[in-house]
Amino acid sequence: MMRWKTRGALALLAAATAASAPSEPSAPGTSAPFPADAALLAGRLRVTGEPGDFAFANPSAVGVVRRSDGWLLDFWPVPPVLPSAPQLGDHTFIDGLWQLHPIVTTAGAMYNVVAETVRDADGAVEATSTLGLGAGRLEIVTRYALDATAPRIDITTTLRHKDGGRLSAIGVGDAVKWGNVSYYVGGVGRAGENFSGRARWIGRKGAGGDLVLSTRDPMSLKFTTLQHGLAPAIYTTYATGSLGPGESLVVTRSLAYSPIAESPAKPSSATGTLEVTVRDEAGKPLAAKLSLAGLAGTRTPDFGSDGGTDGAGRFVWSGTGRFARALPPGRYSVMATAGIERDAARWTVDIAAGAVARVEGTLPRVIETPGWISGDLHLHQAASVDADIAHAARVLSVAAEGVELAVATDHFTVTDLAPTVRALECKGELASHVLTLRGTELSPVGRRFGHFGYFPLEPGARIGFTDTTPKRMFAEARAANPRGLLTANHPRMADLGYFHFYKLDPATGRVPASSSDEYDPSFDAIEIFNGLDQVSVPRIRKVLFDWLHLLGQGRRYTATGNSDSHKLFFLDPGVPRNLIRWGDAASDADDVNADPAAVVAAIRAGRVTVTSGPIIDLEAGGAGPGEAISGRGPRVPVHLRIRAAPWIDVSEVEVLLGGEGRRVRFFAVPPSREVVRLDTTFELTFSGSTFVVVLARGKKPLENVFAPGVYPFAFTNPVWLSP
Repeated sequence: MMRWKTRGALALLAAATAASAPSEPSAPGTSAPFPADAALLAGRLRVTGEPGDFAFANPSAVGVVRRSDGWLLDFWPVPPVLPSAPQLGDHTFIDGLWQLHPIVTTAGAMYNVVAETVRDADGAVEATSTLGLGAGRLEIVTRYALDATAPRIDITTTLRHKDGGRLSAIGVGDAVKWGNVSYYVGGVGRAGENFSGRARWIGRKGAGGDLVLSTRDPMSLKFTTLQHGLAPAIYTTYATGSLGPGESLVVTRSLAYSPIAESPAKPSSATGTLEVTVRDEAGKPLAAKLSLAGLAGTRTPDFGSDGGTDGAGRFVWSGTGRFARALPPGRYSVMATAGIERDAARWTVDIAAGAVARVEGTLPRVIETPGWISGDLHLHQAASVDADIAHAARVLSVAAEGVELAVATDHFTVTDLAPTVRALECKGELASHVLTLRGTELSPVGRRFGHFGYFPLEPGARIGFTDTTPKRMFAEARAANPRGLLTANHPRMADLGYFHFYKLDPATGRVPASSSDEYDPSFDAIEIFNGLDQVSVPRIRKVLFDWLHLLGQGRRYTATGNSDSHKLFFLDPGVPRNLIRWGDAASDADDVNADPAAVVAAIRAGRVTVTSGPIIDLEAGGAGPGEAISGRGPRVPVHLRIRAAPWIDVSEVEVLLGGEGRRVRFFAVPPSREVVRLDTTFELTFSGSTFVVVLARGKKPLENVFAPGVYPFAFTNPVWLSP
């Protein structure tokens, strides 16, 4: 991979979803640049420009170029246009571009072009920079010109050799990001997640309609995903050459909202319809999810990566338990689920052309957890530049997984999902209520030292994240809400993990001396189990033992597990989830009415169990996770119960003691469909102040998640012990 060399930062506007449609700006007579103001930028998701940046507008589009570095940040159509990716639903007031900026390549290195001056030049925005490349120095001038009427920006970049010796193999291109959607390539059609080749255009369907980057002559294209389901940045090269003193290299391209014609579908036999109805144990409607698989030579459905709740991947979602889905003729396995506390229903269904196949079933609650609310504390939706999923689709997908608490943690902004929950309930489209909390994922840029969840927050809360430090950013978050909860998300993830960035030694709890002034240990929780790690129990255990070592040094960090979901069918919400003991409740139905402040306080106190399937009930001397006992001597009775829905496997249970994670009990659990898989009491002997945690794991993969080989895994927070 080529190495990026960059300076500058991505300054983004923290704005919540508008309650009403914003008024469109009036173009100043031409498409000439003008200073952006707050009125122009307000009320639209994903707007990244700020007042004072250069804007241009015509009757069909608005664009924004950042004044500080000359990068094209925003481009949206006028009047609003429905998205052309189903997962975005009806979000019309949403920017269609993340960022586009020129790059220069040479000798295996890639350089961001960061402007030193940005100005209005004859009706266009002109960004000028210089770049030294050893033997010689380049002047790089990029002009952005909005067409007078069409939703098209014409971009011209000129490389001029200013001084020094000849430069060979110089390339000029762009780095492009425009959402988490599938890409289309000229001459290829819908491309996969990895591509390298030449084409005259690349485009995507999504916010604002179809957006296309094109050139007259074929360009070289390359994109490679780092994580399946997360769309990669696109790198283009328009021309390469050798430049001597006084010589220039000029490239042009256009970014435009323009329809992408998909290849005609291959002729197929007529479809049939699958209709499914599922209810709860009382016969009431219930949010649920269908997982489909082909049998007896029938292909497993693939509804596409950008489909809506009526079909994405091989799944379908419903907020009421009523489904209708067209399918090619054939035989299918159909599995209906509504979370890990309910049983599943299964059918083998034959679909005939032109016919309707109907099945009904019940998804009864088989595990009672009153006083424990099931929460996913790390969810992305349309407000995040890398999550093309509508707020309604997010809420329905969360409810269908039996998650009772959804915390919105979009990058650079604060999202409120509560209005969406109310609207869906009013329309009769959501039968399972979801409690919501407003939050954000603090995502520093410039110096990218990790990602951090913070909630609750009020919409419009401003927390600096450009060229900042942990201490400064944490302090600003606390100032925005002193009662908020700060989580170090995916701390060992390359490039985006706090522990990874600062090379934290978990055995000592220290970072290298060179970073000690910057590193701040004052977060409240650690995301031990991130959805991206669901296919690797060893990766989960690595972070878990980091956490155990830190606890052994006296730190009191709560362990959490969250999906980090960015789409519908990938990183399924609630895989994993947190069971939070928030208070007393007469029934599970009362948990969705929990006091949000009590929920946050419970998380902070560590009254949390993390799971993707098994449910661990742990008591040591009558105390549960997050609680402490003392004064009873060096022995304590432990009661351990493991429960799981019949369709979830539990194979082994470990009891770990202290900061080294010493295994003091191991239980092999025989296969069973009974809800209670293990119920035992034993005496635990210990010396000094310590703590106990319990892990449970299944050896049979979950059947209702996208990724293969996802094994059930769960662990508790500690019960603290003192003689």
